[in-house]
Amino acid sequence: MRSRSRIRWAVPVLLALPLLPLLSACGDDDVAPRTPLPTAPAEALWNPCSALDLAEVGDLFDERYRVDTGTDTEPRCTFTPGADGGTAVDVNYQLYDGTLKDVVAELPPPGEDATLTAPRLPDANGVRILSSIDGDTLAVTGFVRNGRLVQVVNALDPTPFDRPRVVSGVREVLAALAAAADESGLSGPN
Repeated sequence: MRSRSRIRWAVPVLLALPLLPLLSACGDDDVAPRTPLPTAPAEALWNPCSALDLAEVGDLFDERYRVDTGTDTEPRCTFTPGADGGTAVDVNYQLYDGTLKDVVAELPPPGEDATLTAPRLPDANGVRILSSIDGDTLAVTGFVRNGRLVQVVNALDPTPFDRPRVVSGVREVLAALAAAADESGLSGPN
């Protein structure tokens, strides 16, 4: 039998991996070529954690988190719950010239009882939140677009989970990311 902690960490990685090639791949002929990530470390290495407050994220998900921000050259933004069975949250980004509709169309099929919403948030050019249940785990993935910058929030919560609380928490994290997108230096024009 697999432990909840293994499941909790496997699913965010699995959710994020399909997005990396999608968000960085070249598009169709009728779409302008994607702008590659800047190569200068000072430009390319935005850490979404710099837009988030550890205590506020903990309050959103009713968790006490440890945060892993990686290093200056390999940034990471992962919130690990202090107790086994808590909501795990991971945040990353990519530059993408397509729309969030394009991103969602390329995602693998979601789990059971999938819900896709497109809430409006101040400071965002677009938002999508996909939630579904995969076995005994709630998976919520949110995307916020500011120009070319697409930031992604993955949250996983094993049973017993509170779907409205987790979806609301992801939405609030997306709002904080959108509000700080200009600080990244990567959002650029729409």
